[in-house]
Amino acid sequence: MNNKGFTLMELLAVVVLLGIIAVIAIPGIGALNNTIKNNMLEKKIDIIEEAATLYGEDNKNVIIESAARYKGSPCQNYIVSDLVPNYLDKDNENNCLTSSTSGNGCITDPRDNKNYLDKVKVIIYYKNKRISAKLDMDNNLTCS
Repeated sequence: MNNKGFTLMELLAVVVLLGIIAVIAIPGIGALNNTIKNNMLEKKIDIIEEAATLYGEDNKNVIIESAARYKGSPCQNYIVSDLVPNYLDKDNENNCLTSSTSGNGCITDPRDNKNYLDKVKVIIYYKNKRISAKLDMDNNLTCS
């Protein structure tokens, strides 16, 4: 007798094995996805801070003069959308103008595309003869 094909038991064994592989793989893929999004956010923060530093270098005199004028620390508060388009590129050309308070930019949080980083405050400061910038994600940094 010539048997062609698989028996029901063989097919059932393959389906069970695929199910076990899926149960093991899906949580790992979800965790990997979150790790990738967090890494993307860290890189985006680095890019924004670098753009703010470049902006500060180009406007160093304003930062230093404001410190002398107000007898405070040499720093300025900006929002991320102030850096668009000269220092920072938009994430998505199609829906950017609806997100920004100034209408300049659309910088999204990779963890949730409905959150916009273009409304986040950036502190640009002059210290030790050097311009630096820090993104204020938690809204707790001040010029002091």
